[in-house]
Formats: sequence, C-alpha cells, structure tokens
Amino acid sequence: MKFPSGRASRIGPPLAVTVLAAAYLASASGAASAGNNSAAVPVPAQLTCQHTDKKPTVQIASAKLFIEYNATDDDTGIHGAFDDDGWSRLCVFDPNGDQVLAVNPQSQLRDLTMGGIFFESREPPRSELTFAELAAAFPAGRYTVRGTSFDGQQLVGSAIFTHNVPAAPVITAPPLTDGDAPATHDTVPIEGLMVTWEDVTHTVDGRPVTITGYEVIITKAVEEDPNGFSTPTFDVHVTPDSNSLSVPVEFLEPDTEYELEVLALEVSGNQTISVGFFTTD
Repeated sequence: MKFPSGRASRIGPPLAVTVLAAAYLASASGAASAGNNSAAVPVPAQLTCQHTDKKPTVQIASAKLFIEYNATDDDTGIHGAFDDDGWSRLCVFDPNGDQVLAVNPQSQLRDLTMGGIFFESREPPRSELTFAELAAAFPAGRYTVRGTSFDGQQLVGSAIFTHNVPAAPVITAPPLTDGDAPATHDTVPIEGLMVTWEDVTHTVDGRPVTITGYEVIITKAVEEDPNGFSTPTFDVHVTPDSNSLSVPVEFLEPDTEYELEVLALEVSGNQTISVGFFTTD
C-alpha cells in the first residue's frame, strides 16, 4: 500500500535515520537504576526534541498514528506517518507524556533534512499480543509531536489514536485460496472480473464503527522486480457505501496468480485487511 497507507513499508524507503522507541529509553533507565541506585541515564536533548520558549512554534503538516489488523494472518501493529516541508528531528509522546519515538537523521541526511516518514511496528500474532494488551500499551488519546524544521523552527502537532478497529471485510468474490496450498477453486476470467465484499458495520469487539471507505489492492504474486517498485499493482479507494469494484482487463494477465486485499478504513485511520489469492484463466 502506498504512503501513508499501512502496507507501504513492505518495501520501505532505505533512509539512514536513527529511530528510537520508548523501549530503548526504558531499558537505558532500567539498566542505570539496577546498579546500586545510580541515577538514570540522561536522555540527550536531541532525542527528546526539546523546545525553548524563545522561539515560535509552527504546526506540522500531517501527523497520523493508527492500528492495522490483518484479519487473515490474525496479527496487529501500529503504523505512523508524519509529513512536512522538511525537518531535522522529530519526537512523539503518548497521552501520558512518555516518549514513544525519536527520529534523528545523521550526517548528510541531517543536512538535507527529511520531508516525511512512514513506519510500521512489528506485527505479532494475537496469540502473542492481544487487542487488550495492545490497548494497554498504547493508550487512546492525543499523541503529541515535537520537532525541528529544516530552517530551525519548532514544529508541534498531534495525532489522535483510537482503539476502534474495524471487523474484517468478508470478500465474496472472486473465489480465493490462501496462497499456500494448490488452488481448490476454478480459475477466474480476466474479462469482467469483479471484486465484491460485505459491509463492515462494527469493530472487532462488536461496537458501532464509522467506515470512511474501502481499499482494494491486487498485486501480481510473482516477484519479478525484487530490488525495485515495478511489481504490477492495482490499488483503488472507494466510498463507504461501495461493495464492489470492477478490475480493468488491461491490468490482468492470463494464467497468473494475484494477491487480493480488501481493507476497511475507519474514521480515525485504523484499518483491517482481509487477504486471499486467485489465479486467472
């Protein structure tokens, strides 16, 4: 999925940045306190994006933090996207004031500065990290952004984070396989192929949900460009009242396997994916 949507980081831009999560800071303080009550290791100012009252602040252009749940693989992760004209440092703090992220470009990348960054956390299975455990670790609310722009201005902003994770969209056509075993369904014609799915009306825990749209992604399953970005991909966002999408015949090839993803997109940015595979005639 393209930036800022959740799955772009499969490819991920090879940026030489230093990304430090709260776990790093916690482990540093824990190591210090374990040794004869010694003082906690001070966190360098550049890693907390400290501001001064002597300079004005400007709002960052875009800040997003959201949950992605892959219902097919039954795994969950946190994604974030932060964008502006250019910045040399950026930090994110949770609603309790605990720092969860620091991005600190180095050397020539620091001189050039960054315009944006998208990240994904690891996506552990729910048998390892339940929704309740994820919610406890990442409280809902306003996550504060603090940084420094390319021209020295103090950047501020926030991202609203919720636990409203949509239920999985049920794909009703075409017939799909899981991609691991030999196909158990007939192949599908490339002419007139329609992707259809059922409405998503509630969260994974049964609460009402506001869906702002669906995303349909079809990707050629054969990797022919492992070092580039040219794998054929059909990626379309549709309105929340849509339940189907026609796939142009020009995109499809005969006798070819494709991965199909349908995502339900929730108003705060959280998204849930259903995945399957089909093969054309």
